[in-house]
Amino acid sequence: MYIEVKNLYYKYNNTYVLKNINFSIEKGSWISIIGHNGSGKSTLAKLLVGLLDIKKGECYINDIQICDKNIQEIRKQIGIVFQNPDNQFVGSTVMHDIAFTLENSNTPREEMLKQIDLISKELGISHLLSKEPHNLSGGEKQKVAIASSLVAKQDIIIFDEATSMLDPRGVLEISDLIKKLNKESKKTIITITHDLEFAKACDKVIVLNNGEIVAFDTPQAVFSSVDLLKNNNLEMPYSLALYNKVKENNSQNEKLLGALWEYFLKM
Repeated sequence: MYIEVKNLYYKYNNTYVLKNINFSIEKGSWISIIGHNGSGKSTLAKLLVGLLDIKKGECYINDIQICDKNIQEIRKQIGIVFQNPDNQFVGSTVMHDIAFTLENSNTPREEMLKQIDLISKELGISHLLSKEPHNLSGGEKQKVAIASSLVAKQDIIIFDEATSMLDPRGVLEISDLIKKLNKESKKTIITITHDLEFAKACDKVIVLNNGEIVAFDTPQAVFSSVDLLKNNNLEMPYSLALYNKVKENNSQNEKLLGALWEYFLKM
């Protein structure tokens, strides 16, 4: 497995916020981690990128254990885009910010400029290279943060609530970009999100509740379980709620129900 987590525990102030976490993720797949506030989602993300020290349990990226001695190698393979990308910016301009990663790896200047040009064109941010990151829109900031990960050639990208602070247009742009990175660029994607409608597009969903995994299955299986969603304080995706509502009132209309189910699966 490309990512493997075994018997992982983590605690703050003697209180466990993650308990006996076990899962594996295949290379090139897209996993969404969902759960109510305080369920342990962001803590898990920080452990996977080495921002927090693993005290109990084991995590592996491409068979390399996440620990202090391997942290530089781990960070060559996995990156994270936070809810507020302002916390990640280090350069005075977008170009300088993207270049920072390449400078740390001693990339020659000519090659550096070539890679920045390539990535900025791919993400549609070439016109932003001379601007200050903090003056950009929310969606533009997220694209710059993503560019820094792509230019580092990290195969795994974690998006920690990366669309929650964006307007509808920004949400659509970043959502489409995440799908493209997974399907076309074959990146392994982990999205931490409250947007279950968006999470439906992934391969599998991990549901966290009070620091424990209560489900790890396909979006269709997870979101079809009304009890699972209710018991974990998760709002049902609109398309599924519509299907259930119509089913209650038109249970004999198989054609309509079939069309709505297809709508739920494809959204």
